[in-house]
Amino acid sequence: MSLGIFLALLFNSTLVGICSFAFFRGGRPERCGAAINVVASMVSSVLRLNDVARLAPADVIIMSIDFGVALGFYWLGITTTRFWPIWAAGFALGDLFMSALGALLPGIPLFAYHTGLGIYAYLALGALALGTFRLPRDAEPYIRNGSRRLWVQHLKETT
Repeated sequence: MSLGIFLALLFNSTLVGICSFAFFRGGRPERCGAAINVVASMVSSVLRLNDVARLAPADVIIMSIDFGVALGFYWLGITTTRFWPIWAAGFALGDLFMSALGALLPGIPLFAYHTGLGIYAYLALGALALGTFRLPRDAEPYIRNGSRRLWVQHLKETT
């Protein structure tokens, strides 16, 4: 088995494991984060398998997907009580910078470019896993939902 196939299988296994964990154990923000990761990974993979040119740095469609991921995690970060989406948004932003710099530095080997992208992807998955792990199993519904509005409403009701 080649190194590329091994690394792809390793990432996909990690993606499925962490996103399944987030979906079954997490609250609404964790499920949204899992959906963002899975959809972006699937769409990117299908596009890259259909057209090898999508593997090049700063491909417009792939960067659009990455930008959508960064926006999705940013939206989660500002609308929920969770902190992990801020980290995931930062890692997605790092992914965007890696793509842009890969285009500006045409001599960079594709292996180095894709390794950088992979590192940020693993870090975003790690943020999701840690956020899911830290959510108590017996969390109240307003905490499990993660909505800032429900949290503020609960605070007003208890005071």
